Amino acid sequence: EARDRDAPESMRRPGASRVALLAALLSALALAEAAAPTRLADVDVDADASSVAAKSDSAPPPNEALVQGLIQAGFPRARAEAALRAVGEDDCCEPQKRWLFEQTRGSGGTPADAAKTKLSESCHARESTDYDGYAVTWGSANIQATPEACCESCRAYEPKAPDFFPCNVWVFCPKEGGCFAPAAGEFGKGQCWLKYQEDPTNPHVNAFGAYSAAYRATHPAAPDKVDWVAGALVNEGETVSNGTWSSRSHWRR
Repeated sequence: EARDRDAPESMRRPGASRVALLAALLSALALAEAAAPTRLADVDVDADASSVAAKSDSAPPPNEALVQGLIQAGFPRARAEAALRAVGEDDCCEPQKRWLFEQTRGSGGTPADAAKTKLSESCHARESTDYDGYAVTWGSANIQATPEACCESCRAYEPKAPDFFPCNVWVFCPKEGGCFAPAAGEFGKGQCWLKYQEDPTNPHVNAFGAYSAAYRATHPAAPDKVDWVAGALVNEGETVSNGTWSSRSHWRR
């Protein structure tokens, strides 16, 4: 008892005050652990823009009707979706197209600057082929007599605001009575569509070769094979591959 009386208050018999003090210490430790910063080992020090972009894959997909609107303007699906995620879906689709134009220009000048390199003299024409692309000139506004003349009109095209895209893909209708396309509109003989694709050496293809019997069963106006002739302008020394199906190639199936 004497020792108890002589000891400091905090060292005497465990009473309610000491229990309360112990509980407060434990609570403080728990709060400190919860508030502790993430350990360095848990930090992805190599995180970059690509990893951030990958996270956007978990976001809800953009409005499909708006995606289709940009696809119909000639942009690949991936680019259309990227524009809608970056700019939003309001007032589609002029703000989204402006974003795509700026992205294509990047820091290396306009697409027209890239087109100033020496082009091959070949038109790389392919029969029974329809190439996709952003239309810099509609066919109804550019009537030509032959595929060769259509190609030369593409070569001579002067890029214009707001996009300043050059022509590097052309599509020509050679058929009397007009050409079939699974889209609204008139596509008469001589129409020469001037288009732009980001990589004309690997063109995006809307349609090629023969239409299947199943396709013609659902599209009674379709001919046996694609009516159009298409080609691409590439730099000297480059070749043009068979291409890859475009985002609207399903229109032919």
